[in-house]
Amino acid sequence: MGKALAETKLFAGYGNTEMPLGSYAVLMGVYSSALAGYFAWRGGRGRSAFPRMSLEDVALFGLATHKVTRILAKDFVTAPVRAPFVRFESTDRASEVTESSRGRGLRRAVGDLLSCPFCLGPWVAGALACLHAVRPRETRLVASIFALTTLSDFLQRSYEWVGQELKRTRERAEALEVSEGSLREPEPTPTH
Repeated sequence: MGKALAETKLFAGYGNTEMPLGSYAVLMGVYSSALAGYFAWRGGRGRSAFPRMSLEDVALFGLATHKVTRILAKDFVTAPVRAPFVRFESTDRASEVTESSRGRGLRRAVGDLLSCPFCLGPWVAGALACLHAVRPRETRLVASIFALTTLSDFLQRSYEWVGQELKRTRERAEALEVSEGSLREPEPTPTH
């Protein structure tokens, strides 16, 4: 599917890599259809179908979206969801993984989606926004759990960073002390 779309004049010459453009279009269609289906389902219910989000909700759901996308795209625990579509590359800091998409067509497109927290963002944000309209209290509770986890992660990373900087500062001070010590003339020993 992707190959036929890439060979059309409209997409010809779009990079030298084999991109599953048709499969990306399918994924965009799935996302758009899901939102359109939600709008059709909730649309007849007046203003309550699409409640406004407060600034606090936007911040809460933004933090939750960040964490959920990281968990889906980078966590060891969610590897079984990604495994059919990606190849394990390495382990990164904070027990995250680096993976690359495998296969062709839809398999590769899904792998690209599932291994990219930025790509997953609209999907997770859309799900949270729709759930918020249907079950606001429950959605805020779940989002709060992930938002708190995001803040905890930030503090953990900050703690690691401060520790690393202190270690580097100590090492620089020791190196400076050693280099200055070798430049000094030896002090004469007192005679009695």
